[in-house]
Amino acid sequence: MLRIPTLVSLAFLASAASAAHFDNQSGRYSFTPLPSAEAEMKRMNTIMELSDQQPTGRYVRKGETVRVNVGGMPGGYRARAMVGFRRMIGKSSRDQQTARLRNGNNRFVASQNGPLFITITAPAGRPAMSTEVEVSIADGKPLPLFVQGRTSMGDWRAQLDRYADAPFVQLVGQQSMITLPRDVFRRDPIADPSATLATIGQVLAMQDTLAGFDGATPADARTPLRAHLVVDFRTSPKERKGVYMYATDQFIGMFADNTADLTDPARLRREWSIWHEVGHTHQQNSWTWDTLAEVSVNLFSLYVQEKMGEPNRLDVPEHDGITPRERARDYLARASRDYVSDVDGEYDGLAFVRLVMFDQLKRAYGWDLFTRLFRYYREHPLPDDVSEANRVDQFVVAMCTVSGNDLRPFFEKWGLRASADAYGKIAALRLPVRAIET
Repeated sequence: MLRIPTLVSLAFLASAASAAHFDNQSGRYSFTPLPSAEAEMKRMNTIMELSDQQPTGRYVRKGETVRVNVGGMPGGYRARAMVGFRRMIGKSSRDQQTARLRNGNNRFVASQNGPLFITITAPAGRPAMSTEVEVSIADGKPLPLFVQGRTSMGDWRAQLDRYADAPFVQLVGQQSMITLPRDVFRRDPIADPSATLATIGQVLAMQDTLAGFDGATPADARTPLRAHLVVDFRTSPKERKGVYMYATDQFIGMFADNTADLTDPARLRREWSIWHEVGHTHQQNSWTWDTLAEVSVNLFSLYVQEKMGEPNRLDVPEHDGITPRERARDYLARASRDYVSDVDGEYDGLAFVRLVMFDQLKRAYGWDLFTRLFRYYREHPLPDDVSEANRVDQFVVAMCTVSGNDLRPFFEKWGLRASADAYGKIAALRLPVRAIET
């Protein structure tokens, strides 16, 4: 499981990501403008972008002239057509083609094969609209498209037959969309798309709950953007060595041999990898320093695991019969401990050991401690270019603030040390010390 930085690195709610009218056969749509992915990343204080792209359920071929008509888009709003996929992790992978759209008739020539997406986003500082922008696409061909709550199983089966030569299939929910190569779908067909999308929605809703997106304030509103889950069909086996799945801006990548971990609801209810990768889209920028990136993300995995009724992974023996919690005891018994640095190149081996620290805090305070922490950082975000040392300092201060306790002794046991300045800020709060079992 890998988090790729920006490459070069549930109850279902009605959402702006829905289209009031969605007809992939005729190519006619009504799209509600969305906030841009960049704006939502800033609002949510997250480390990567969700997808602000709207699927059309159509694909085009290289060299094809594509005509798109846009009507009713207010001044200052931005519309684009996107062909293909965002850059995948393979070195030879190309990026999407982007064509700017204006009100009225637009045309461009496709420079690659691929599904067609539309983005209509609000300008900075202006809210997304509640009205729709009309879009019609005169070219390309339909691909099988399942829209949750609108497409019946009969319609879905008919599309699979009618568009049997389409190279991709797409499933669209309120908070997620899936794009699969047709050969992957043939090998692992999705028995019930509604159940698949509902289970993905359940996972996303759980993670939103942990992150405090309950709609109590504008800052705490659930995002209308989707998680786009894509099968990476471009990265070679050699290039993907050691990578099971990955998360990056605008999409989560998986591979043909593990797609059923996502699309089979029974597997998804037990699949740590998907919970982990989707968790990266919730991780907050202000307290994700380098060696914490693959640690704190698993708070979301642990939370979903608990809500799904599965045993805590930290208590499950690993390949050598030792549990992560037992390894943590060995770590805490060391004469010298450094929670922040990648000590002796042991980053991967220490990831689950470091997660035990968060689990101990959860056992002492409950999950609400972290929900308060996420809300705190949305109210007090750090600059993007803040130093790693400053992130560590502010994290220790923030945890003491939201817990109502002086946690310096606990963090010291783990080797998580802040600066004298941070310690001075904590001392000034005059909080009681709480002994937490390690």
